[in-house]
This record gives sequence, structure tokens and C-alpha cells, in this order.
Amino acid sequence: MTQASSVSHDRASTPALHLLLLLLVAAGFFFVGLGRLPLLEPDEGRNAEVAREMLASGDWITPHYDTLPYLDKPVVFFWLVAGSYRGLGISEWTARFPSALMALGTMFLVWMLARRMFGDSAGVRAALIFASSPLALGLARMVIFDMTLTFFVVLAMVSFRMAEDRDFQGRAPDVVFFAAMGIATIIKGPVGFLLPLLSLLAYEAARGKIRELKRLRWGLGIIVFLAVALPWFVAVSLRNPGFPRYAFWQESILRFATGRAHRSGSIFYYLPVYFAGFFPWSLALFFFGLNRWRSWKTLQQEQHRSTLFLLSWAVVVFVFFSISHSKLPAYFLPALIPLSILMAHSWSELDRAGSARVDWITAAFAALMLVGFVVAALPQVAHYGLNWNRLTRNLPPGAAALLPGTLLYSGLILVALAVLGRMVTRRRGKAWPWAAFILMVSVTPLLTVRWIQALKFYADGTSSRRLAETIRASPERDLSIYGYYYFRTGLGFYLRRPIGLVTADGDELTSNYIVALLADRALSLPSLAPAMPIPRDLSPGGPGGFGPLLLDGQGLKNLAETSSRPFLVIVQNNEVEDLAKIVGTLEPLWAGWQYSVWKIAGGKN
Repeated sequence: MTQASSVSHDRASTPALHLLLLLLVAAGFFFVGLGRLPLLEPDEGRNAEVAREMLASGDWITPHYDTLPYLDKPVVFFWLVAGSYRGLGISEWTARFPSALMALGTMFLVWMLARRMFGDSAGVRAALIFASSPLALGLARMVIFDMTLTFFVVLAMVSFRMAEDRDFQGRAPDVVFFAAMGIATIIKGPVGFLLPLLSLLAYEAARGKIRELKRLRWGLGIIVFLAVALPWFVAVSLRNPGFPRYAFWQESILRFATGRAHRSGSIFYYLPVYFAGFFPWSLALFFFGLNRWRSWKTLQQEQHRSTLFLLSWAVVVFVFFSISHSKLPAYFLPALIPLSILMAHSWSELDRAGSARVDWITAAFAALMLVGFVVAALPQVAHYGLNWNRLTRNLPPGAAALLPGTLLYSGLILVALAVLGRMVTRRRGKAWPWAAFILMVSVTPLLTVRWIQALKFYADGTSSRRLAETIRASPERDLSIYGYYYFRTGLGFYLRRPIGLVTADGDELTSNYIVALLADRALSLPSLAPAMPIPRDLSPGGPGGFGPLLLDGQGLKNLAETSSRPFLVIVQNNEVEDLAKIVGTLEPLWAGWQYSVWKIAGGKN
């Protein structure tokens, strides 16, 4: 073998080795122990149950939750989870599998885009940075929409970049670009096309080449977009005539422009999300940015267009959700992709530095050490300077008891890694940048191992799995169950049947769409409107059950007085007295740290 052919073989094998490494990391980060924890409430329990009801009912057009129409979000994510159930069975693992799979796909796209922009080393580093970020790692293991949305947003951005690199020759990248936006739109609404389009608009405007966007095949693209997004929208609108107004006005415009979603926050909401969700890379990228901020004018130069592309993308996500009145940490996830690639590209400066010290990485490890000291000292500071019991009152007792020790050892882990990092950065040679990188990659996995027991206590204490197991093992397993102005979103998933609710407006179901139906009187209390009757096998008691699904307080009183069968009521512990005033005699069954379950004999017994 000649020297040239040997070099060629090594170059060809490098991507394959990198992919193998990334697959092994993804298996450990995203898939191992995926079903170990029970479904968290409210989001995981609700989303898993919507997909279960979709599979059980065979209605793949209108999602349902607790047998009620649930159109708060479009349908694609529920299709994926229901498909996972159909192929692999119904469990926590299969409910989370689509999110883990989308995280793997996103990781691959990050690798591909970074490698295309900055080379092999940047590609593998960017993928590892993304996978080891707390926000990405957490959302990859949860039954929520954001990782799936992010995958298709990233696919659209990668497709545009490929089209640009090819001087917009060929239709394939354009078709994928618009198709990806179409799918993203029926995952989570207009944000699916707004994020890519606004990011590209900002990018081309910053370059002074906004006319470049005209080179996309808009005619073909709009046809592809509508062909992907429109069929389900039309089908669901024909079955639910009020859906278009709800989707565009209430769920999109009002949600973005007003605080009616009760998820508002200050304009600086996403600054702590950036530092915590992208930790510890957020520290390194922050100090690198401070070190390089004077060179921002050079970004318009053609050789820096990749950096400008990534910065525009990240800034648009940050600004878009910062000005929105609906804020959640998970919304920041699409920004992690450009930030991961920028961090990987910045790390290449360490490769070139050799034995020279680089200020920003030294500052990053110093900041990591400081964070470690603060975290380790937090329990003591809280005990003496703050009301520790007040800080931990929303945690299950088991998790609260583990919190001081967990924080202490987490802080010590950070301090130890920071000390090692400072030592590594003082060494000479070409190996130290990779050694420092491995230390940074290790932060989140090591903290996760330290926190796993506390997380298990938290999940067991807040999930409905243990309650469902208790009910199924009891003589009361077939009785109807109602929540008294309180709803366990995952209980229906674990019991495989609907749960009744005593409510004034349906807000306890955590569904804005159901609340809107009640407000518009498409649904009515104490039960569903006559046009939407509940079949007997969908009543709160399952097969053989009885009673309306939704009740108001007076409806519960009437049911308690006239029922010939007992039923169960789940109530928050601080509202037991109010429940007793309505129904009279209560028989205690089980108690949790926030709620208790009571048996009501019925007036005819």
C-alpha cells in the first residue's frame, strides 16, 4: 500500500470511527435505563396517555385525552409514540423511545453539519457537546414534543446549508427544507416554520445578501410544505370545526402575545436556561465570546459565513422565545445545536495553541470551580440564611432528605473536575485539548449518576405509577375514580382507563383546548353534552363503570346521594375537609405526600 492510499484509507475510516463512537455515546446517554423512572406529571403522563388512547380508539386524526378531544398540539408526536406502542408494547420505555430516537437523529445532524463546516474534529466534538448538555440529555428521555420538533428544525437548516453550498443547484435540498418545516409545523404549530425562516432571514440580512433567499424554489417548496402539513389540518378541522380558530388565534397568537398560558417570564428568562441547560459548555462559550467580541465585524466576511449562520440561528431562537409571553426551558432546545457547533469550532483554537495558555478555557475551569463551591455550600447557606423547609416543600420527602448530600457531592465533583482541568491546561503538547474536552464532557454524566437516586425518589413521589399499582391490587380496582379539583395526568395511562374529574372549568386537565370547549359550551358540566355521550366502557370505572366523566361540585353531591355503587375520590390533602362537606362520610384508603384517596359509599347503599 502506498503512502497516498494509506492516507486516503485513514481519512475514509475517520468518519466511520466517529460515528461508531457517537452511537455508543448515544446508546448510553439516550437509551440505557430509558424506562427506569415512572412518567413525570403533568406532561409525560398526559402525552403518553394521549398516544395510548389514539392506539386504543383507532382514531389517528383527532387525539383524545381522558376520552376528550385534545388538540392543544398537532398530531405527529402522538403518531410516533402510538406507533412505538404498536410495535414494542405499551410502557414507559416505548413512550420515551421516539424522543430518544429523535435525539440520536439530531446528534447525527449536528455531527454532519459541524463536519461540513469545520472538519472532522469539530464534527465529533459538536455532537458530544450536544449530547452531554443537560437540556438535551433530559429532553431526550422525556415524552414531550421538543426533541422531535428540534430534529426537523435542524433538518430544515441543514438542508438550506446544503443548498447554499451547492449554489442552489438541484431540487433535493429545497424539497427536504420545505418538507421538514411542514412536518415541524404539525408537531408543534407555526413555530415549526417560523424558527427556520426567521433564522435564515437574519443570516442573509446580516450578510447583506437577503436576495439570496429568492434562489430557493419557493413555488415548489410551498407545494411540498402544504402537501405535508395540510392533509391532517383539513381532516381534523372537518371533524372539529372550531379547531382552526383555536389553533391560530388562541394557541398561537394569544399564547405568544399575552400571558394567558400562565408561562410568562422576564425578558431575561433564557439567560439562566442557557447557563444551566448548556452547562458546562455555557461557561466556556461565554468566556470565548468575551475574548472575541471585538472581532464581530469580521463575521460579514465570506470565510466566516458559517459562524454567522450559527450565530444568527442561536440569536433568533433566543430573541423569539424571550419576547414571547409563553416561556418554558424546553423551548430553548433548538438553540443548543448552533451553540454546540460554535463551541466545537472554538475548541479548535486550543488545538492550534500547543503549549500556549488560552485565557478563556482557563477562565471556564475557574468558573466551574466557583460553581462547584457554591453548589456544595448551598445546603448550609440555605439552612442558616434561608428557610430550607420552604425551599423543599414541593419535593417528595425522600427526595428532600437526599438533597443536601446530593448537592454537597455534586459540588465536590465539579470542583474536582475543575482542578483537573486547570492542571491539564498547564500541560504541553497536542493531547491536552482533548483531555480538557473529555473532562467537560464528563460533567453532566457524572452529575446524573450522583443525582439518580434523588431523581428516582422525586419521580416515584410525583408519578401516578405507585398509586395505580395500589389501586389495581385492591378490592376497589374496578370502582369509578374522580379527582376533586385535582387531576393525576398519568393515572389513566397506568390504569388503562379514563379518570373522572370534579371541576369548575377543566383547568386541572392541563389542556387549554378542553378549557376552551367548556368555555364555549361545546362541553358542559356536570357531564358531556348529549351530542357527545360517554359510552359505558369509557366511563371513569372502565368496563362496568358508571357516572359522567366531568362533574361540578353539585354534580358530585348528587352522585354521592343517588349512586348505588361506591366510588373513589382523589383529593389534595388540604381540601379533604371541603370534600367531606359535600359528600358526607368518607372512608380513607391511601395517602400520598400531596393527596389522599377516599371511598364514598353512595347514598343508596
